[in-house]
Amino acid sequence: MNTKISLKNSVTMTKKGFKVTDLKRDKKIGVAAENLDELIIKSCQKLGFNVASTECRLFVAEDGTRVDENEYFNTLPPQTLFVLLKNREKMVTDFDYYYSMIRSTKKEYIETGTAAKEFLSTNIKEKLKVFQRYIAAANDARTMLSERAHDPEWFHGLELSEKTKEQSMSKRIKERMRGYYYKTKTSLQTSELYIHSKNGRGKQLIDQFLTDLHKILEMNKYNDTYFNRKAAKTQRLCNENGLFQCGGLWSSDTCIYEGEHVINPYRSREERIIFQTWNLDHKIELSRSIIPKILEAIECLYNGYFTCVSCENNYKQGVIETDRYYLQIFTQNNLKLVHIVCHYKGKHDASSDVYTLCKTCCTLPSIKYNI
Repeated sequence: MNTKISLKNSVTMTKKGFKVTDLKRDKKIGVAAENLDELIIKSCQKLGFNVASTECRLFVAEDGTRVDENEYFNTLPPQTLFVLLKNREKMVTDFDYYYSMIRSTKKEYIETGTAAKEFLSTNIKEKLKVFQRYIAAANDARTMLSERAHDPEWFHGLELSEKTKEQSMSKRIKERMRGYYYKTKTSLQTSELYIHSKNGRGKQLIDQFLTDLHKILEMNKYNDTYFNRKAAKTQRLCNENGLFQCGGLWSSDTCIYEGEHVINPYRSREERIIFQTWNLDHKIELSRSIIPKILEAIECLYNGYFTCVSCENNYKQGVIETDRYYLQIFTQNNLKLVHIVCHYKGKHDASSDVYTLCKTCCTLPSIKYNI
């Protein structure tokens, strides 16, 4: 414990920084305090409580422990998150708060998924253990039920048009695929080539590529079988019961948490929502590698000089091999489903390439550029 000696030989506590929020978690403040009373008084003022500080109580957000004496307060590390409550308010731990959000039918699917991801952003391992206890308590008897009429609780918060679990899960994967497409589209359409190219030629090339890419995606129905347990074995990422297993880090063939990183979103509504914290990880990264290489390929056509990836000769006119980029962005060729713990957000040591073809080597031309 850090102390400093005053000129009067009395010991004074050094201020430590803490984080404090209220019951609704609407606002989080930083407070520096030497002791418990100072922390409560300052927090009460900063949070705008219209009650005296003596009417407030302080709790550790993580586990709900009440802090009412300096001896225990002094054992807590800096940056501990506290919840400050007024007298009649009842303490709810971080986990219970976010879990109640997940269970609430008033919350939209995307909102609760975001809440779950936010909750799991710190102290992941401990929180996941608690989540797993809730998941383990789910009713296995309902796992194989499919229709809304047979398991209505599972469908709470979803659109009425979603009649079966398989239909709903297919919709979820299509949403992810659309997200990848629009991320690609936004990046290309905000590029210098798209905005400032001479006579709009760069814009024409990019728009044509996006049109071709979208056609391939639509032709393959947005790979809507990936989350559908009734799809053919080679076309889904789960087993016939709907159980998904983590694929491990992008650079690994398997998950090191064998038997732990598994989830069945078909079993309960809670598991369905928690499943949103699982990521479809691009081994070759979309933002760092694939999109920049697409843009580079289009720039080669725009400039009238490129190398065919097939015959390796140089040409002035040709096409983009859109199919190759489609495989990298939207398919299992480059995607693996991973638990949030195994989702590595650093740079991946894997890269895309410039895929351009001459007219002779191209059997299905996608982009043409004529001077």
